[in-house]
Amino acid sequence: MQCFRIQRIWIIFIVLCTGLGLCVNPVLAGYKYYSGGPDLFVSLDASDEMIPGTTVELPLALENKGILTMAFYNAYTLQPEYLPTTALFTSVQLVPGDAPVKVKSNSQIVGDIPSGMVVPAGFVVEIPQDAKAGRYTMQAIVTYQYVPQVEQESTGTIEYYFKDAETSLPLPVVIRPVVVLSVEDVSSTHLQAGGEGYITFTIRNTGQDTGDRTSIYLVPEDASPVVPFSNGVYIGNFTPGGTAQPRFKVAISRNADPTQPYPVTLYAVYRDFEGNTITSPTVSTGVTFGERVQFECISVPSIVHPGETNTVSVTYQNTGNSTVYNAQARISVIDPFSSEDDTAYLGDMRSGQSATALFSVKTDAGAMVKTYSVDSEIGYTDSYKTTYTSDNIPILFDVQPGSGTWLIAIVLIVVVIGGGVFLWRRKKRAADVK
Repeated sequence: MQCFRIQRIWIIFIVLCTGLGLCVNPVLAGYKYYSGGPDLFVSLDASDEMIPGTTVELPLALENKGILTMAFYNAYTLQPEYLPTTALFTSVQLVPGDAPVKVKSNSQIVGDIPSGMVVPAGFVVEIPQDAKAGRYTMQAIVTYQYVPQVEQESTGTIEYYFKDAETSLPLPVVIRPVVVLSVEDVSSTHLQAGGEGYITFTIRNTGQDTGDRTSIYLVPEDASPVVPFSNGVYIGNFTPGGTAQPRFKVAISRNADPTQPYPVTLYAVYRDFEGNTITSPTVSTGVTFGERVQFECISVPSIVHPGETNTVSVTYQNTGNSTVYNAQARISVIDPFSSEDDTAYLGDMRSGQSATALFSVKTDAGAMVKTYSVDSEIGYTDSYKTTYTSDNIPILFDVQPGSGTWLIAIVLIVVVIGGGVFLWRRKKRAADVK
């Protein structure tokens, strides 16, 4: 009987333990641990070469190669939202490191980077013209958070432990030796608005590469009134520190303002040390020129008479700043004028010098007595034998009654007076006869 009671107690104890286990197990804490964290790398998604005197965008590729190294599971383990290998809330800052460059962009937020993912980040970088060629290392500073440990408190909750982290990732770059142009002087010869002339540039190679078979090109910027006839000049071998003086023939717009310089751009095309055809960074400079050649009529109005052919005298003055050569004046007559000799030679005219032209002008007999404005122009050449035509120069013709008109009027008056006297005498004679 005593044995039966002991056995019964053991059975009850076993049942109670089993029930307790069934009740406790669902709420016992299950744990899940991971070891390892984000493993970040940075690279360039383009060539690593940079050229002095340029501003470029460096496309970075940020990659996470983090690997899970340890995990513990039980039957009630939940899948965590954040893995220890994920870089959370990631931002990237690019700094020059030992490279002689300027980073123009601020830090960029690239977000979460799970293991195995690559995210882009672009930074604008300026490479000064005097940057020395060579290999350098920039630094990408990456800040982020990650979860080094995930702990499951119960069957329904997980607690995350976030940790701040920062890493500096090396980014190798290469500054390529190139030809870099520096303009030391600009001079022009007989260059004025509305004209043509030559511009000579003194340029120096401040780069570290020797330009083989080098040509210098000139192009106007935007709406510049400076227009080159041919924009390429061959200068051959262009060594570091060497100078050259390419000369370009250009035309200047008639409406250009001579009181201000206008921009032009120069660049070189050459073969580099590897035999590649390279275009150098551009360099801008200003071009100045003088006022365009102008003329004025300084003579008094020429007197002409209806029905007559008169020789008119017109005096022109060169009011510009340049000498003109082989100048010829021409008038453009319209009704009531005509001319069989509408061109006159003036010769060479220095700045401020005057010359007189003689024209033969016939005035229609029915022309009204008044002052008329007639168009004229002067054609000339510059020192390079280039032909130009001036703006319109108005001249004045003063139509006055001619000597023939007065003679006809006097004859008519004499005829009228004579006729009157004749009639008076005839009437008087008839009266005396009666």
